[in-house]
Amino acid sequence: MNIAQSIAAGHDQSRFHDAVRHMSVVDMNGVVFVRAQGSPPDTYRGLPSCIQESAEYPLHLLLKLNNGFITCKQQDRTVTIGVNDMLIIDSDEAMRLCSHHDTDAWIISLSQALVKRWLPDATDAAAVVLTGDKGWTSLLASYLRAMSLEHLQTVTNPFERGMLSEHVLSMLSMALSENKLGHDPEAPSAPDCTLHARMRAWIRDHYADPEVSAAKLAADTNVSVRYVHKAFAAERGMTFLDTVRHERMEAAMRMLRTSGISRTYISQIAYSCGFTDPAYFGLVFRKHQGCSPGAFAKLHGTDPAPRGSLSESLSRHRAPRSTMPA
Repeated sequence: MNIAQSIAAGHDQSRFHDAVRHMSVVDMNGVVFVRAQGSPPDTYRGLPSCIQESAEYPLHLLLKLNNGFITCKQQDRTVTIGVNDMLIIDSDEAMRLCSHHDTDAWIISLSQALVKRWLPDATDAAAVVLTGDKGWTSLLASYLRAMSLEHLQTVTNPFERGMLSEHVLSMLSMALSENKLGHDPEAPSAPDCTLHARMRAWIRDHYADPEVSAAKLAADTNVSVRYVHKAFAAERGMTFLDTVRHERMEAAMRMLRTSGISRTYISQIAYSCGFTDPAYFGLVFRKHQGCSPGAFAKLHGTDPAPRGSLSESLSRHRAPRSTMPA
């Protein structure tokens, strides 16, 4: 029985709600997001039983969101984490949690298949703290803090759910490697400039595909999906998804520099840059540039107004397609 099933099951539900004041669960293709909130007794009683009854999810990432501390004892280790720190918990090992403050935390539960694929040596990291103020741990903590249950619940497309899970796991994998927790046989041993150039060119050619993915890039370059993620992180300090989003934003800004912008035109730009929802494109653009697409166009529009069909106008402002070396 997994975490979601444990909490949803009628005979367990009341016990968990008694043990943890508020617990919400969203299952995202093998990665279960659990938002747990409760008092110190809630933390001591509820969280360990919840984690240890999820046999299909051997590893759990606990991120503390509020002030105060949680102490964990597992595998003869006793560690304490504070706000933004993270902890790997092994559900097969006995554990104890203790807190002197109310707790607000994300628990990210990882399925057996994903652990085997992404974190083959992560069991060595059980009850080890990943400090949330540096490197990839800091990036992952910031990403998870910005995430809301309401947003997760709106993601229903299986492809988008898989991309979100992949994004979390790629950052966690890099955080573990950065902290020297486990050897990764697929980590790039030295920069392969030719291969990385091909990967970047591939993204420039495919960013407009709404279902662009690391799996497609891996298949086209004859490497594993894990290698793709680690290659981008090692060379550029950015995840694959960050790189795709960067190319999409660069393309959108090129198009928006055309004057005569209308709401319909901005929507078409969103679709041309690989977004399936113009409203979401607006949110991402505002976060990237600090203003709406329309405001950016009014401020930076310098090119002549587009002539001819809308698709012809947009195609003139897309980056030239690259020819990848064989």
